[in-house]
Amino acid sequence: MRRHSLFQVAQKITPNTFMYLPKNVNLLEVEQLSWLSSPPLDIEENTVKGKLKAITVYFGDATIT
Repeated sequence: MRRHSLFQVAQKITPNTFMYLPKNVNLLEVEQLSWLSSPPLDIEENTVKGKLKAITVYFGDATIT
């Protein structure tokens, strides 16, 4: 899959990455990407006035603590 290869290239540059994704992204596919890297994985919902606008996913040490 193309997105897997792009993710793997980014992981070679740095294991600490994030993705800003549309609100209708399939979260199961995003979780599958985490199998290509070492956990942890954080998923954050971005809302404006209580409405979901986007999803931000953090991989590696970029995770939210």
